[in-house]
Amino acid sequence: MKFLVMTDIEGVTGVTSFQQAESSDFGKKMLMNDLKAVLDGIAEEGAEAIVYDMHTDGRNIAIEEISCPAVLGKPVMGNNWRGVEGESIDGLFMVGLHTMQHVPGAIMAHSYLREYDEIYVNGILVGEIGMEAYLAGERNIPLKLVTADDLGCMEAKKMNAGIQTCAVKKSLTADSAICLPPEKTYSMIKEVTRKAINADVKPMVLKPPYEIKIKFSDCPYLRAMTDIHPEIFDTDNTVVMKGDNLLETWSRYLGYEKEMVDLCR
Repeated sequence: MKFLVMTDIEGVTGVTSFQQAESSDFGKKMLMNDLKAVLDGIAEEGAEAIVYDMHTDGRNIAIEEISCPAVLGKPVMGNNWRGVEGESIDGLFMVGLHTMQHVPGAIMAHSYLREYDEIYVNGILVGEIGMEAYLAGERNIPLKLVTADDLGCMEAKKMNAGIQTCAVKKSLTADSAICLPPEKTYSMIKEVTRKAINADVKPMVLKPPYEIKIKFSDCPYLRAMTDIHPEIFDTDNTVVMKGDNLLETWSRYLGYEKEMVDLCR
């Protein structure tokens, strides 16, 4: 068996601010604590892993500390799922996740960019956990594990009760949490990972055609996207992408998003 392990940082052990998540050695160190727990659990069950770093620029993994391949740099490759198209993947594991934007009391709640107010797929409100679950589901790959804060884990369970979760901290406010020490979370995550490998979880599948709606807050990104791609706007602050393939449709938008972000730098 082989699993894709997708990593973020906001939801890893001990991280309680965007500053720690974006630009600190501490955040990356805690990421490696949680990631190695998953990889060790996978190895102990005789399975294999490929890591995909999806946080910011996708260059947060200490590659010298792991023994499996890792996709770095966040490539957008059309209909090539996370750079591993063609690999036989038995499940998606998500490490260091968080809730979608505007969840009350959730630490660092957001949906990809903090400037996105809401994201919908075929009318379903999703955050990063939901979107990635549906992208994997299109390839008949189930989301089997989520590690996050407690509210991020709750979000995953509401989507599919079979998903195994591990809460490494309890949200108090947008920038505070009750955090467990890394030695404790390492043991917890490894144990849950071993359970997740053999958990009977069905892929989350949506029927085509697909419609992705993204609502922006009032921000420079909104103005930049309005300037460069006015054709995708449904209202003054909402873009709509449509297609018969979910990943291809999302990838087209990510190409536009990169243009938007580059313009604002």
